[in-house]
Amino acid sequence: MEKQLKTIVLEGAEWALPRILGLLEQLCTLDSCSGHEPGNRQVIELLRPILEELGAQVEEIYEPGLGTHLAARVLPEGKPSGKLLLMAHLDTVFPVGSAARHPFHVDGDWAWGLGVGDCKSGVLISLFGALILKKAGLLPPWELTYLFNCDEEIGSGSGRKLFAREAETADCALVFEGGREQDGRPAFVTARRGVILGDIHVTGKEAHAGNAYLEGHSAVHELAQQIVRLYSFNDMEKKIYYNVAPISGGRPNGVVAGEAHGQFCVAGMPTNADFGLVEENLRSMPEQVTVEGCTVDVSWHTLFPAMERTEDSGRLYGCVAAAAEQMGLSPVEISDPCATDAAWISSFGVPAVDALSAMEVGIHTMEEHVSISSIQQRIALAALTIYTVCRDFKK
Repeated sequence: MEKQLKTIVLEGAEWALPRILGLLEQLCTLDSCSGHEPGNRQVIELLRPILEELGAQVEEIYEPGLGTHLAARVLPEGKPSGKLLLMAHLDTVFPVGSAARHPFHVDGDWAWGLGVGDCKSGVLISLFGALILKKAGLLPPWELTYLFNCDEEIGSGSGRKLFAREAETADCALVFEGGREQDGRPAFVTARRGVILGDIHVTGKEAHAGNAYLEGHSAVHELAQQIVRLYSFNDMEKKIYYNVAPISGGRPNGVVAGEAHGQFCVAGMPTNADFGLVEENLRSMPEQVTVEGCTVDVSWHTLFPAMERTEDSGRLYGCVAAAAEQMGLSPVEISDPCATDAAWISSFGVPAVDALSAMEVGIHTMEEHVSISSIQQRIALAALTIYTVCRDFKK
């Protein structure tokens, strides 16, 4: 049976590849940055025929100012034996007008286009993986629930509510962000680092920089002190890094600055316990004012929590690895410093494995491209992984 299944998924991936490339070309002509509702709607309409082929029950969750999230359920006959989440996102980082200036094209084994790897390939690979199984009559007796949110690139502030809802009844999740390799071996992610974003606002007092200089309290000077303080929190051992940008403040250079502002990022928290230590550092900053007469306000929020490896996510990785090995691959389990929605779903108690999409280069840049041969490989792997997880994860 395993040999026959391998043949089915490999032949299915060969059949699916031209369709996926055609859809990628259509998707990459669209501006679909976070919050661009018209582009989000066009993306959904392009996906609708595939969801219909799968027989999915599609729920649209509209979020004003962002667009629409999709929850699409492929249900077996009778009561499902389990529930598998398949996750990717519909939004990109590129502003409106970018797609026309950087059109989709193919050059050898590479397909170029904005968002082609992050995360349009992942959306399609996850869908066609299940479609191959459906056409072969091999869909498992589980509920397959696709969660495609439209705000991942800005931290999934709305999408995480959908994740929390679906996590209540989910057994596990496969996340189709861009693929990884380590020493030429496919690498799948079971841990990711967390991210905090924040703002420093300093209020001082304006005064003429010549005849009333000593009456002023420079907010820019205090911001400079706070920036130095923030960088002093860098933890090189744990690889937790503080970064400030952009900054602004003051009016003409003949006036002592009455206000100043900086944005910051704290990246690299390996566990969610580390967030508490970072927050202690941030809370200490307003209490350490250097420039007399200035006040400091520091605010922050979690962009993504840490994705922590668990015994269950290790067991899920074992299913992914078994599917990869059946295809003749030699997989490796890794931790990755970048943040994705895998962190959110795992924070709700759902074991997850990430980086199941194709190999990408130039993510978030105008040079983004993805390997076509890896798309075909990952379609087959998606089908085999879905089958294997639903068969073996609960054993």
